[in-house]
Amino acid sequence: MAGLHRLLALLALALGSVTVSVAEDGAKDGELRSLPCPDPQDISPCVCTVSEQHKMDIDCSQVESEDQLAQVFSSYIPFTNFHALYINENQHLKILRNGDLGPASFEWIYITGGVLEEVQDEALSQSYPTASHINFQANNVSKFPFHELSLFTSLVHLQMRTNSLDSFPVLHSDTLEEIVLNENLFGEIPLDGFHGVKNLYSISVSANDVEILRPGTLTDLPHLHYLHLDRNQLTDIPAGAIGFSEKGSLYLQNNNIKSIAIGSITGVNAGHIYLAKNSLVALEEGAFRPFLDGGATLDVDENPLGCGCDLAWLITNSNFMALTSPAASCYDGELLTSLDPAIYADLC
Repeated sequence: MAGLHRLLALLALALGSVTVSVAEDGAKDGELRSLPCPDPQDISPCVCTVSEQHKMDIDCSQVESEDQLAQVFSSYIPFTNFHALYINENQHLKILRNGDLGPASFEWIYITGGVLEEVQDEALSQSYPTASHINFQANNVSKFPFHELSLFTSLVHLQMRTNSLDSFPVLHSDTLEEIVLNENLFGEIPLDGFHGVKNLYSISVSANDVEILRPGTLTDLPHLHYLHLDRNQLTDIPAGAIGFSEKGSLYLQNNNIKSIAIGSITGVNAGHIYLAKNSLVALEEGAFRPFLDGGATLDVDENPLGCGCDLAWLITNSNFMALTSPAASCYDGELLTSLDPAIYADLC
């Protein structure tokens, strides 16, 4: 009888050991994988995190080559619909190749601050229906499949700041609302450059080498609200070049603008026009009065204004002066606010 008790005790001990072992294995699995993310070992050096809403983000900033990125996304990924892809400050990835992201799709794609030079055709094809934000800023990208933009049916934001684009891209999209092309290498905006992106709300083409704006280049954009053309090489704004529909914020500072034609900028209304650090000698009434009549604020700081009778219409109107930047000055540094309106009333 004692032998039977001993046998039962041994069986219980063995079963307990199995239970503990299974529990430990389960705990290890729980530590390794957080559903719906893939097994961390399968996607290393990428790291997947998941929110309470089951949205997966994957960070592949530590990949060491194009082949390693492709290997990650060729592993077993049970749920392929990711919220975001991040590859930040990576010094190895130069080409995003077609197929490297496997079957994965993303809503946000952020590949920034690295050495990326090329995004191949169809490299982002799995994200055509899902991507809303694409950000490739601060790389060396000179080749990007802009001709595929119309295939991204959810895309609202495209960020290509600080890259090596040497010519203005072809843009066609029914959904795009904001595009950033600052700090690239192109010297002109074609007349039809923005005609295929009618839903744009914000355009940024700052810090390129744009010298000329043609009439009609930035008109017929019914939703345009923000336009950044600062830090280019513009010398004049011709009639019919820029049009806003309701209220606009126009950034033209840090160019070499000498003249603003009558009717060159329309629809600003109670918005803002920034013209600081240009080469304006005069503020022609026919060109500038419509801005102030509409309630727009006008920043003309650091321009060599002559402050002759051409400014009488402005200096003698207190409402207009209230809308003009208080630091605006004449070529000799005298502030417009210190000029005596009576002199202009008597002599002009």
